[in-house]
Amino acid sequence: MNFKMVELDLTAEQNVTCPICQHAVIDWSQEQYVQPCEHTLFIAFDLGFEYVSDPYEATLARSVDEIHAHDDQINLLEDLKQSSLTDYVIHRSAFGMPGMYRYIGFKA
Repeated sequence: MNFKMVELDLTAEQNVTCPICQHAVIDWSQEQYVQPCEHTLFIAFDLGFEYVSDPYEATLARSVDEIHAHDDQINLLEDLKQSSLTDYVIHRSAFGMPGMYRYIGFKA
């Protein structure tokens, strides 16, 4: 694996902050709750991406459009594992549905 996985003990309703700058990248007090900072590579959940930076998308084996076009076959974690980027961190937390997770990638 090119990344380190960090399990967050959060509910789906809690904000998520960047480990580098402490900016709330998931901020439920905002109408647009996805608030990436300069360290955010992507914000996703098991069914697809909510945000992806252009540099990170360029490291994926398939484009985000290709991944979403086959949403009946999505295994997002497998797509993340195929990134050619090295040395980054994925924070995984509950998504609010049993067995589903949110994934947030940050620069290391």
